[in-house]
Amino acid sequence: MHHLLKRQLKKVNTTVDKDFLELVNQAYIDADEDRRLIEHSLDISSLEMKDLYEKLEKSTHYKIKKSEQRYNKLVKALRKYYFFYAHDINGVFIYVSESVESILGYSINEFSKHYSTYLTDDKINKDISENIKYIIDGNQPKPYIISIYHKNGDICYLEVSEFPIYNENNQVIEIEGIARDVTSQYLLQRKLDYMSQHDSLTGIFNRVSLYNKLEYIIASSKRNKKYFAVLFLDLDHFKEINDTLGHDIGDLLLKNVVSRVKSYIRESDIFARIGGDEFVVILTDVDELYISNIASKIINILQKVFDIHSNNIEISTSIGISIYPKDGDSVNKLLKYADEAMYKTKNTGRNNFSYYSIEA
Repeated sequence: MHHLLKRQLKKVNTTVDKDFLELVNQAYIDADEDRRLIEHSLDISSLEMKDLYEKLEKSTHYKIKKSEQRYNKLVKALRKYYFFYAHDINGVFIYVSESVESILGYSINEFSKHYSTYLTDDKINKDISENIKYIIDGNQPKPYIISIYHKNGDICYLEVSEFPIYNENNQVIEIEGIARDVTSQYLLQRKLDYMSQHDSLTGIFNRVSLYNKLEYIIASSKRNKKYFAVLFLDLDHFKEINDTLGHDIGDLLLKNVVSRVKSYIRESDIFARIGGDEFVVILTDVDELYISNIASKIINILQKVFDIHSNNIEISTSIGISIYPKDGDSVNKLLKYADEAMYKTKNTGRNNFSYYSIEA
């Protein structure tokens, strides 16, 4: 019988059935055995857990070390293309990675102290202050491009990704950034964009750009209740010049025509080549007197002899004019009616200009 049970029965001077006592005693024995088994199991589990923890710790340490090694290799490999930085909300640099020297040629100290003086006057840099303000307000801007001088004087283009850093009060106290050298890609994209919008021979806008810009001008003029003129220019007898003197001379003549016309229109006006010897000029925010004056000047300047590779070339132009919104309120209508007015000029003697009319 279990000694604790014997002691209790003796204290209360009580006797119980022998079989019952045997059952109770056996229950105590079984319970003691279970307790010993549990304790033994716990001891074994504790050792196993300790062993597993040590293995896990070693494995984790190994993985972290391998990860750090990979990260360090990656950072070294990217030194030619990236540098990292951090500055406070006033633009004072707190940190600049040493890879800035690989990319821009400046030491960390030079870049940190004189960064703003290295920025070019490219219009894309106007977005920098707005993006910083946007981040300080707690927002995450998209990556953007900045233009900056390399120490050797070259212009570099960097793609900048920036992130706000908060304090315990959820206020932005710093801005961290990654700058990537994208000069080659940026210049290539800009060249492709230019080629897609400009005539390859003369450098003025092409047909696609003309349509896009006309759509914008129509929307703007409708909003501001302004009107504008579309001048359709066609060179008279240009085909004969190409046939007699060759396409090389013809191409040079077209370039000279463009140069002369540009001298009489404003930078805000649109000038496009839409065919072999067909051009369109859009004069915005003008009156009819100004339109007629410009058309006359273009006709007069193109009548003067062109001296191209010792060839004295005489040429004239026929111009047709349509006006928004009187003659139309769509790109197709305005170009169509200016074209019709141009043919009216050709049919009445060339070397002149005509306004569109229903009778044209």
